[in-house]
Amino acid sequence: MTGADQRPRHLLRLLECLVAFFVLPPCLYLVRRQLAFRLLPIVILLAAGCALYLVRAEGIDRRTLCSPADIRRHLRGILAFFLPAALPITLLTALYLRPRFLTLPLHTPWTWIVVMLLYPILAAYPQEMIFRAFFFARYGSLFPNPILLVAVNGLSFGLAHMLYGNWIALVLSTLGGFLFAYRYLRTGSLFAVSVEHGLWGNFLFTIGVGWYLYSGAIR
Repeated sequence: MTGADQRPRHLLRLLECLVAFFVLPPCLYLVRRQLAFRLLPIVILLAAGCALYLVRAEGIDRRTLCSPADIRRHLRGILAFFLPAALPITLLTALYLRPRFLTLPLHTPWTWIVVMLLYPILAAYPQEMIFRAFFFARYGSLFPNPILLVAVNGLSFGLAHMLYGNWIALVLSTLGGFLFAYRYLRTGSLFAVSVEHGLWGNFLFTIGVGWYLYSGAIR
């Protein structure tokens, strides 16, 4: 297929990417209250659809979708960023979000334990299936510059969190999107980036910032 023949297909896929990841998510803000407690099953269903696409797509190594084999190689890099960044975030939360600080583990410890166990599996992994594995496989070729790819992917992840209706969720999700996009680009491991996502999610819920990323807080 020549370059001229590929151009319409390229433009259609770019349009698909823009609508699915940059137009639709902000529109969901308008119906955020109706979606509030339906978000988790919706995300899981979307992730299942993306997984089906990836399993059937040519050129995709299916082992990268669930294999934990290479996590040891990437864990040091994940912790090298997490540990120094977690301390100032904890201090800022204690100073400026004092009513929320450590609320979950101190006041509802059983709920906190359930969140710690289930968030990485039911929230982090499905989101990474959609925003990293699927996005990179289907739209990665549209952004050949790796910096641009990371920027576009991270921004799309932030926009998807607009429906929480607060700037903290938007800022943290965008920054997290940049980090997770970089990690996935660097490692190619869905399991590694899901571990990193789960680590950050559990940390934020523990210190109290997770309230701003909770469906029950949508107003």
